[in-house]
Amino acid sequence: NDLEKTIFDIIAKEAQIPREKISLDATMQDLDVHSLDAIQVVFEIEDRFGADLDGEIDIGLRAVDHQFRKTRAAHQAAADP
Repeated sequence: NDLEKTIFDIIAKEAQIPREKISLDATMQDLDVHSLDAIQVVFEIEDRFGADLDGEIDIGLRAVDHQFRKTRAAHQAAADP
């Protein structure tokens, strides 16, 4: 799906890791993403989708799927009147 692809692309770009290493059940820690890069991922997702992820700075301990679900929910909420 497009949202998943975009989030994976953001993670790959901001963390400078190969996209094929990223999966929904991988954590930033699994992917060896440093904390500043993880924060940049959150900021980029928020900017791209106009989503408020509540400063998910614990992103390193959460699976990519968590970011995907939060982004999808925030994106859908913004689209609903």
